Amino acid sequence: MEVNKSYKLVLFTLSFLFFCIGFFIYGKISNTSYQDVYFLPIGLGFFTLFISNIFVKLKSYFIFWVITIQQLIRYIVIPFLFITGDKLKFGSTTVNEAYAVSMMLIELLFILIAYHICTFSKEGKPKKRKLDFLPLNTITTGLFFLFVLIIASNRSFLHKLSFVWDIATYLKLKVSGDLENISPLVSIMFPVMRAYIVLFIFSLINSFKLKQGTKLMLSMLVVLINATVIIGISRFSIVYASFPLILLLVYFYPDYRKKVVTYTSVFFGLILMIASLAKFSGNTKNADVGGFFTLHQLNAYFGGVANYAIGYDSYQKNQVNPFDKYYYFVSDITQNIPVLSKFSNDNYKTNIRFNNHIYGAGRSRDQIVPVSVAGLYHFSKYFFYIYIFVLTVLAFRFETKAYTVNSPVLFFLYIILAFGCATSMMINIGSLSATLFINLVVFIPFFTIINKLNLTK
Repeated sequence: MEVNKSYKLVLFTLSFLFFCIGFFIYGKISNTSYQDVYFLPIGLGFFTLFISNIFVKLKSYFIFWVITIQQLIRYIVIPFLFITGDKLKFGSTTVNEAYAVSMMLIELLFILIAYHICTFSKEGKPKKRKLDFLPLNTITTGLFFLFVLIIASNRSFLHKLSFVWDIATYLKLKVSGDLENISPLVSIMFPVMRAYIVLFIFSLINSFKLKQGTKLMLSMLVVLINATVIIGISRFSIVYASFPLILLLVYFYPDYRKKVVTYTSVFFGLILMIASLAKFSGNTKNADVGGFFTLHQLNAYFGGVANYAIGYDSYQKNQVNPFDKYYYFVSDITQNIPVLSKFSNDNYKTNIRFNNHIYGAGRSRDQIVPVSVAGLYHFSKYFFYIYIFVLTVLAFRFETKAYTVNSPVLFFLYIILAFGCATSMMINIGSLSATLFINLVVFIPFFTIINKLNLTK
């Protein structure tokens, strides 16, 4: 009981702080196009108050913290940057800012509802099952070499991979149009094949007659090497590919939990910094990228209020009628899924409409479309919040499911799904739907069968 009271006191204090930040922004805001952004920290203040009774349950989910970090950036940091004189490159003038702010506040309401639904059970999060390394048998070894062969034989896909310190070279190739078309199937399957290869190496290291600490250091080295390989220019792919592996190391080596968290945090911070410096170097000006940690960049990467305003502007400009919403939905959901992508139509894609509104060239540029902006095109301005509600619930469900499996591969797949749903504001809906499809329909059933075969051996 005392613990609960201490948490509530902290949350009440944070809530008061968010209120103060909101009123401070209200007194300082001079941007005539974004006069209402002060509502965002105030809204997060009320949100913080309303989760105080369920915080004890929420805090045990890593998904909750992933969402919270994004909320702090989207509802506190970005609004605050409007009063610092920082400038937006796109969306600096809009007449729909009030709608954008309202959309983000309504999102908070439905995330709150999702939180209460996901913590309704008195049992709470299930206890973690013991995760074992992959057995080094014919099946697992065969899959290892098969995945290595598939990746190595796709030369055009390998050209899309680069080391974090060499992003500038890839950007030049992309801008010049010298990159070959790649198989969408290999592109979608790569994250899982890559993870399986790393997991197999973990198991191989575990088979060596070495001290536990030495095994851990070798495994961490593998994760760090894996993290230096980036897909395209997406720094987010570094986190996406590495975070579940770090969680697995925590479960494989529970006695070294603090060391794993500390060392990987430092190393990944350095890797992300190197990637950012390479991406934003002076040699890549033609790719139209600026400095990091600016209002423009944070707004673009985390789905800030300006991107909501741009999204609403594009939605109004395109005058989407009720009969077109179905076509937008089908085109967006299927565009990155092999075979099903034939049902996708470029004339009904929100990412093209959104980027065309920004750049005037929606097919050659690809800024992330906030998931609720996609919801505008798919469900109308009255039901845009459906995605954020459903994806929040799914994120918790997938994390819970991850703790019930005894296979490290299945654990990785469910954590990837949970992480993807929790970071939906940083991923286009087409990429997210492809991830959900390929994992739920292909990889999870496949590795469930493989796991059963391994258990019977």
